[in-house]
Amino acid sequence: MPSGDQPGPAHDLVGVPAEEVSGIVRRAKDEFIFMATAGYPLWILPSTDINPIHLETLNFGEYLRMSQRGIPTSYFLSEASRHSATIRVSPITIVQTLMDVDQWLHIFCSMVTNAQILEILSPGEEESYKERTQIMSAEFVLPTPKVPAREAQFVRYSHQQLDGSWIIVDVSVDEWRQFQRPSTRSICRKRPSGCLIRDLQNGSSFVTWVENVDVRERTEDLHPRLRPIVESGYAFGARRWISNLQAQAERFIYSTGINTSPSDSPISPEGRRSLAITAKRMVISFCSDACNSTYHNWSSSNKTREKTMEVKTNKRRGDPGKPPGLHRTAGCTIELLSSHNRVFDYLRDIQNRPQWEHTTTFSFSRSVPPMKRGSFVIFAPIEKAEFQSMLCGVDQEIQLMPFGFYILPNVSGSILDGTLLTMVFQITVKNVSKKKAVEAVTQTVKEALQKIMEAVN
Repeated sequence: MPSGDQPGPAHDLVGVPAEEVSGIVRRAKDEFIFMATAGYPLWILPSTDINPIHLETLNFGEYLRMSQRGIPTSYFLSEASRHSATIRVSPITIVQTLMDVDQWLHIFCSMVTNAQILEILSPGEEESYKERTQIMSAEFVLPTPKVPAREAQFVRYSHQQLDGSWIIVDVSVDEWRQFQRPSTRSICRKRPSGCLIRDLQNGSSFVTWVENVDVRERTEDLHPRLRPIVESGYAFGARRWISNLQAQAERFIYSTGINTSPSDSPISPEGRRSLAITAKRMVISFCSDACNSTYHNWSSSNKTREKTMEVKTNKRRGDPGKPPGLHRTAGCTIELLSSHNRVFDYLRDIQNRPQWEHTTTFSFSRSVPPMKRGSFVIFAPIEKAEFQSMLCGVDQEIQLMPFGFYILPNVSGSILDGTLLTMVFQITVKNVSKKKAVEAVTQTVKEALQKIMEAVN
């Protein structure tokens, strides 16, 4: 939707000649291919890998020399990163995931929200996505109330090259057309970005991801503890996109039983598939609850001088897949001295749970292991009978109220220093005043985080 309260078209390309859009996409494709395949001096590798977050660095001066676009305006900052990895799925599966907005939202639920296709400019070849051009909008997020979402509108283009490889290119058209405007929101404008996908002929793909954007950040909403995470490129950079894609591929292999013999698990393949579907819904719901998007009006709930544990809350109603009624959600991010793996192992160990949680409700836990030093531990209360049905492979739409943790490395300059832990918890409000509901979720989060801090520090 357009910024502000003024009515307007759904996107910035209404009335723009098709030839102009085609020219923009063509130039973006050429620039992206160069960005994805070039080496030094465009990309500079660090002499040592002290911090595994920082990999290839863009030589911005060299980029400006070869690019058709100039320096961003004074209220935008440039971010660029590149990363490559082997993904254990076929190229066409990755193409479908990126071009189908519903699949894109599900696979990258911890990074993308409120995504939609605004218009299909060119449908391309039927069912193959060859030469497809579509206008999209989305918000890019980190699962914490402390980092504001980045709004973006861009053209996405899919193309299969003569050697059989695929490219998916994103580019924000307003910048190409020199349309500049300030905003009170965090705006992300994509210079030619995307991925180059090569077929390894064994069911896997080799993917090179380039993320090249200009950003106007809502700095007043970005907490100082989380600023290094964003500025390092960890939060929205190429490596995190690749890591999410790798993790989803591994979960798909597990849930479908590929390369898993019956002796490896006491649960049937049908039961594994049903559990994986429920776990996926838990992760999607948790990330939606935790992020700071334009549809979440987070506000500070503890108006005190206690800066080490500032809890934020919001209210939600009518979310799909959740119990009916009004929900109050609380979220908080704290610093821990312990390493990422130490915190992750502590939270996913069921023996430690009574130390920080006072409830005795039966829950199904979902631990997403560290992928490039980021992980989740998520819980969802489920009735025992429903859980037994899942183990038997029965498909059912269970109402979920997931809560849990998002664990991040604490980046300080060029080194990793401890952990940033985000907890998000929610309740259904029934016959309780707003004040008491906010106090209840706030106190639950504060008490749990305090006990975790005492245990792992």
